[in-house]
Amino acid sequence: MSLLLARYADLWSDRTAIVDGEETVSYAELARRVESAAGRLAALGVESGDRVVIVSRNRVEVLVLLFATRQVGGVFAPVSHRLTPATISRPVERIDPELVVHESAQRDLVRPFEDTNSFEEFEHVDPDDYEPVEPERGDDSLLFHIEGGAEVVRLSGRAVERNCIAAVSGWGLGRDDRALAPLPLSLPDCLLRFVLPLLTVGGSVVLRRAFDPESALAAIERHGVTCFDAGPTEFRELADADADAELSSLDWLATRARVPPDVREAFPIPIVRAYGRPETGPNVLRGTPSDERVGRPLPDCDVRVEGETGELSVRSPAAASGYLGGEEFGEWIPTGDLFRQSDGGYVFVGRSDEPFESAGERVHPQAIETVLESHSGVQAAGVIETASETGGTAPKAVIVGDVAPGELREFAEERLAPHEVPRAVELVASLPRRATGELDRGELRKRFGG
Repeated sequence: MSLLLARYADLWSDRTAIVDGEETVSYAELARRVESAAGRLAALGVESGDRVVIVSRNRVEVLVLLFATRQVGGVFAPVSHRLTPATISRPVERIDPELVVHESAQRDLVRPFEDTNSFEEFEHVDPDDYEPVEPERGDDSLLFHIEGGAEVVRLSGRAVERNCIAAVSGWGLGRDDRALAPLPLSLPDCLLRFVLPLLTVGGSVVLRRAFDPESALAAIERHGVTCFDAGPTEFRELADADADAELSSLDWLATRARVPPDVREAFPIPIVRAYGRPETGPNVLRGTPSDERVGRPLPDCDVRVEGETGELSVRSPAAASGYLGGEEFGEWIPTGDLFRQSDGGYVFVGRSDEPFESAGERVHPQAIETVLESHSGVQAAGVIETASETGGTAPKAVIVGDVAPGELREFAEERLAPHEVPRAVELVASLPRRATGELDRGELRKRFGG
C-alpha cells in the first residue's frame, strides 16, 4: 500500500472514489486534482517535511490535499473545525505549519494565523512544476491533535499504511465497499478506520459537510453504503429519524463508545465496538457481531493487560511515533484505559482515572452504566461519584430516559453488587459528550457531581 494516489488511478481509473454531495469524483479525476494541488502547494513554498494544516468540514478538498501534501513530501495536519477561536491556537501553534488551508465558512476561525488560503484562493494559485517526493516511510505523514489541543500525535507514512492494512484485513474491506463519513475527517477514527483504507483498495467514500440523520439515511440508500463509524449521538439520531429506512446494504457499523441497547436494536446488523486511540492508531481491537463487548486484536497488533483487570498496552507498526515536540514512544504504548481479559479477548472497563471507592470496594462507572442502559426506559446513563451518607463516596446515576428513580434503583439492586447500586438518580435531557461520541465524564462531574 502507498499514499501516492497515481498508483491507484492506474488501477481503478473510472471507478468512483469520492461522492461529495451531488459531485462524483473518479480515481482518475481525483489523481488529476491531487497533481494540480501538489503543484499549488509547491508554488506556495511547501517542501519536504513542511506541515500543512487544513480546517474544514468533510469535503473532497480535504482528501485531495491529504494526498497532495504527501506527494510533495509534506506532513498533513487536519485540525477540527469544531474548535473555537480561543482553543484552535493551541494545536496550530504547536504544529507550526508552513501553510493553513481552510473553507470559507472557517475564515473567522483561522483569522489569527499567517499564510492562510481559502479553498477558493488556493484554486487560483498557478501550479509550479515540481518533482514528486517519495518520502521515507518512517518520516512523519499525519498529525492528529488530541481533543482540546493539549498534544499532537505524529504518525509516520509506514504507520498510516499499516493502519490501512489492519483495517482492510480486519474488517474485510474491498473495492465494492462504500463508506459514509458522519464524523469529521479530522478524527483518526473517521479517517483511518474506513475512509483512507477504502481509498487504498478501490472502494468509495461518501462525504457530507455535516452530520444530518435524514441526509445520512438518504445517502446510505442512494449509494449502497456498506460501512461507517459513528458515535452514540449519531446512532441515536439515525435510529430516531426513520424506522423504515432501507439499510440492507450495510455490512459493518462501528463505534468507539458504548451504544445503548434500544439504539442497537434499531439497526439490521450489530453495531460493533472498536477500540483505538490516536497514540495507538484507531485499529487495535474489534468486537464481534455475536458479542460487541469483547474486543480481539486486529492484524499486526499486540496487546497486553497486567492481571485480570489492568491497563491495556499496545505494540503495533500502526502506532504513532510520539507527540510533536516530545519524546518518541517506546515499543509498548500504555493507553490509560482499563480492560478485563475474557474468553481470549478484552472487555473495556473504563479510563484508569475513572474508578472510585464505594463502601470500601472499587467501582468501575462504565460497568454500572452498561447495566443501567439495559433497562428499556433508559436511553443513556452516566455514573459519577457523589458524597454518601457515611461521609465517603457512592455512585450517582445521571439518566436520559423515561424511568422513575425508584424503579431504576430496584432494577439495579437485582443486577449489581450492593456497593455498585446508585445512591442517587438524576434525570436530565442529555449527557455531555466528546467529538467521538464518548461520554465526557469530566464535564459530567462538573455539572452533576457533589
